[in-house]
Amino acid sequence: TVTSIGEYAFYGCKGFTGNLIIPDSVTSIENGAFSNCSGFNGTLTISKSITSIKSYVFSNCSNLSSSLIIPDKVTSIENYAFYDCNGLTGKLIIPKSVTSIGADAFSYCSGFTGDLVIPNSVTRIGESAFYDCSGFTGSLTIPDSVTSIGSSAFLYCEGFTGSLIIPNSVTSIGSSAFRYCEGFTGALTIPNSVISIGASAFK
Repeated sequence: TVTSIGEYAFYGCKGFTGNLIIPDSVTSIENGAFSNCSGFNGTLTISKSITSIKSYVFSNCSNLSSSLIIPDKVTSIENYAFYDCNGLTGKLIIPKSVTSIGADAFSYCSGFTGDLVIPNSVTRIGESAFYDCSGFTGSLTIPDSVTSIGSSAFLYCEGFTGSLIIPNSVTSIGSSAFRYCEGFTGALTIPNSVISIGASAFK
């Protein structure tokens, strides 16, 4: 029974076809384990025993399809974890256990649809975390737990409709954080808690 998958274990294995299924016996997947495995053409099922999705683990796995459901035990999604997984379609479900979303964690994942709900457990949204995730439609809800929104966090997320509500917990909005997010309708309310807004944040 496999319990861990080491760094870059399957890096660049482009001949795979079908689904990528990581069984519940696996408790850790290290950096870059499936990076550049672009041959997959089915669903991605992540072990329910995983607590952290490390950097570059699924980066450039661009032929995967279906919704992305992150297991309930995951507390952190690290930098570039799903970078350029643009074949994923359907919803992105982030569980309430997640406290941080790293830089470029979902950048170029433009196939997602529906609302993007960031759970109340998240305190930090890293730089370019959802850069060019233009497939989302519906609302963007940023919870009261978030204190900082990194630079370019939602840059080119053009599909959102509805209101953008920034909670009272946010103190900083990075440069280009919501740049080219042209679909929002309704009021934009920036709370008194915000002390810095970066260049072109809402351009």
